[in-house]
Amino acid sequence: MKKTLSITFITLLLAAVMSSCAVNLNGVRANYTRMNNYYVSNQLSNGTHKIVIHNQEDFDRVFGAAAVMGRNGAPTRIDFNHQFVIALILPETNRLTEIETVALRRQGDRLYFSYLLNEGHATSYTMRPFTAVVVDRNEPSDVVFQRVTLQDLENAGIEYRPAGTYPLQH
Repeated sequence: MKKTLSITFITLLLAAVMSSCAVNLNGVRANYTRMNNYYVSNQLSNGTHKIVIHNQEDFDRVFGAAAVMGRNGAPTRIDFNHQFVIALILPETNRLTEIETVALRRQGDRLYFSYLLNEGHATSYTMRPFTAVVVDRNEPSDVVFQRVTLQDLENAGIEYRPAGTYPLQH
């Protein structure tokens, strides 16, 4: 009896831990625009930063504009009176790294920011991987960041098409 009770308790505990690690891909799709042509300021401490930015002053502490020549070379315009920014910034690395926003979903008073992380081969330089999106102010700004896998997306019935800015070697 005591052994059966112990096994039942351990099973329930493992189930609770496993379910708390599950990703949430439910809710209503929230619209966003990918933020392009910016770089992470070297004034920002190295490490992982999951941030929501509501004003230009805070934004300027984190990002700098990186305009490039040609079509679509201007940095994404952001109107902080009507929009805010959600950003995920990873520590500096010498591995070719891509963070791809795959879903932004609203459930209740929260947004779930789901992303894939792809790491490639080592390089001779370092980079500061990040992704950021611009969201309408009418969306909640309580954001839950969640790393997902291709299997998570498949299980949730979410069609995934890689953006593929450059090929990564695994």
